[in-house]
Amino acid sequence: MVTIGGKRLKLTIWDTAGQERFGTLTSSYYRGAQGIILVYDVTRRETFTNLSEIWMEEVELYSTNPECIKSRFCWQ
Repeated sequence: MVTIGGKRLKLTIWDTAGQERFGTLTSSYYRGAQGIILVYDVTRRETFTNLSEIWMEEVELYSTNPECIKSRFCWQ
């Protein structure tokens, strides 16, 4: 729980490291989320490719909140 602007918010961070073995759980990660951040490694091109071709498609498929904020960040 974090407090921002006087509001108490629940913050949950999931780090699957892109591993497919977590694939059966990913739909529950996105359901009802108000914000989603996807991170890729700038030193590994395939992480950027997977972000666009796999992960963003899953976000669009499973995200149930039409006002969900979706962001991408790079990691080096």
